[in-house]
Amino acid sequence: MVLEFGIFDSFDLAHGGVGELLDGRLRFAQEVERLGFAHYHVTEHHGTPLSVCPSPNLFVAALSRLTDTMRLGTVVNVLPAYEPFRLAEEIATLDQLTHGRLDFGVGSGISPLELGILGVRGDQAREIYQETLTAVTHALKRGRMTHRGTLLRDYDAALSVAPVQTPYPQLWYASGSAVTAEWAAANGINFVTRWEGGAVAEVGTRFWAAWDKHRGDDDRLNPITGQPRFGISGPVVVAGSQAEADDVFGRANELHERRLLQLWHEYDDHRLDGVFSAQHVLEKGNGIVGTADSVRDEIVAQVETSGVNYLELKIIFGDLGVDDAIATARTMIEHVAPAARAAADKAARRLGLPVS
Repeated sequence: MVLEFGIFDSFDLAHGGVGELLDGRLRFAQEVERLGFAHYHVTEHHGTPLSVCPSPNLFVAALSRLTDTMRLGTVVNVLPAYEPFRLAEEIATLDQLTHGRLDFGVGSGISPLELGILGVRGDQAREIYQETLTAVTHALKRGRMTHRGTLLRDYDAALSVAPVQTPYPQLWYASGSAVTAEWAAANGINFVTRWEGGAVAEVGTRFWAAWDKHRGDDDRLNPITGQPRFGISGPVVVAGSQAEADDVFGRANELHERRLLQLWHEYDDHRLDGVFSAQHVLEKGNGIVGTADSVRDEIVAQVETSGVNYLELKIIFGDLGVDDAIATARTMIEHVAPAARAAADKAARRLGLPVS
């Protein structure tokens, strides 16, 4: 199977200004497209310096004018944060702006504190997400939102714009749950998870089994042609020596972790302390840090074990500069990709999947 490379970006505030950061990201995205990356995914956060681009659709719109081949989108749009009818029209418009290159990541949100800022109760977020997903996908498919609301209100109105992709842009979901992976696979939904000390192997086995069982179903939520993407996501840092790579990652991750926890600490909530520390990330195998050769070898091992056909790399975060991130991206394509793609074919044969 063909192994694709993508980028994951959360826009965490570094030491410069916001405008400088966003300009740098636009340049970075253009460069990774030239290198051959297939996807650029941005995330959504509110009320926190974890993201200085809290409306990811704005960035996707800007990037649509600067790229030609790379698929663009969110992992994920936090559906309870949106007015459903407006979101459906935004997604259709973005698909038009990207000429059918939009990836539509969906989720309920992982921070009850952020949802609370937007007036969403944490205990209702999952149900609102499910109802919004149904309303939006049906509207994009039919060109009209006709919805009898439970937690949402009732709708009966035509969309002003239709998407390019049929029946709507490709759906993506991110989670560490094997049960959720089975749901995604059964519905043909592209799925991203973490290595988690090798636990991804079971997730992958269940993902591909569910996909094989349901790939002929007519009622799949994401009726794609061919295989969905099943991927691992995590930070990657490449340097000339292991010591240098560890130092760069430790510094960048420390700032990223501080941004990630700031809102939680403002509410005197410390339940996530240590979860995203450099030590914990590396112990779990959720970050890959080292020389070009050691990073290649670790990625090959993870691909062979998990059966992924997608790698969503976080290579610009914290205080990492654009030029350093581009250098890592180039190493991924030129030095790591050939061996990783061979490993993906090996895993595909083991799993009985088509090879590239």
